[in-house]
Amino acid sequence: MRKLIASSTLALSMAAASLSLQAETKTAEQAPTIRTMSGAEKTRTLDAKTTALIVIDFQNEYFSGKMPIPDGKKALDNTKRLVSFAHKEGMPVYFVQHLGPANGPLFAKGSRFAEFHKDLQPTKADYVITKETPSSFVGTTLDSQLKAKGIKQLVVTGLMTHMCVSSTARDAVPLGYQVIIPEDATATRDL
Repeated sequence: MRKLIASSTLALSMAAASLSLQAETKTAEQAPTIRTMSGAEKTRTLDAKTTALIVIDFQNEYFSGKMPIPDGKKALDNTKRLVSFAHKEGMPVYFVQHLGPANGPLFAKGSRFAEFHKDLQPTKADYVITKETPSSFVGTTLDSQLKAKGIKQLVVTGLMTHMCVSSTARDAVPLGYQVIIPEDATATRDL
C-alpha cells in the first residue's frame, strides 16, 4: 500500500510539474486576454480623426514634490514622443491636471507642485482638463468634449498607473471608448 501511495504521489508531482511547465511556455497568442475572450479585436491601426491622446498628471508633485515616481522621467520622455506624434498627425491632445485644495498637502492649487512638468507642457492647440478625483472623467467635461469631436479611441498616458491612469481607463470603457495604455508611457510608485 505504501508503495502505491508513494507511486501515486510521484505521478501527481510529475503531472503537476508537467502542467506548470506547459503553462509557463504558453505565448501571448495562446493565452488570450479577457478582452479577446469577450470578442474585442486587437487594435492594429488608429485613425487620428477618431483618436485622442490623454496625458494625465505629469505634474511637479511627482518629480520634485512629496510623491516622487522612480520611472516618472522615462514615462514623461515616452509621452513627449507620443505628444509629438499626435501633433504631427493632427490628433487632439488632452492634458489632465489634478488640483487639490490651495492649502492641501498634495497638488495644491496655485502651487508649483500642481504645475505641469517643465519638459511636458501643453501647447495652445492642446486642451487642458482639471480634475479633483483620480478619474479624468468624474466632475469634468472630458467626455462631452471627446464626444463632440467624434472621438472613439483613447491613448491614455500618465501618472500614476495604478490610480489616475487606471481610473480614467476604467471609466472610459462604459462611456463607449476603446482604450489603449502604452506601458512605457505610464509609471507608478510603491503603494
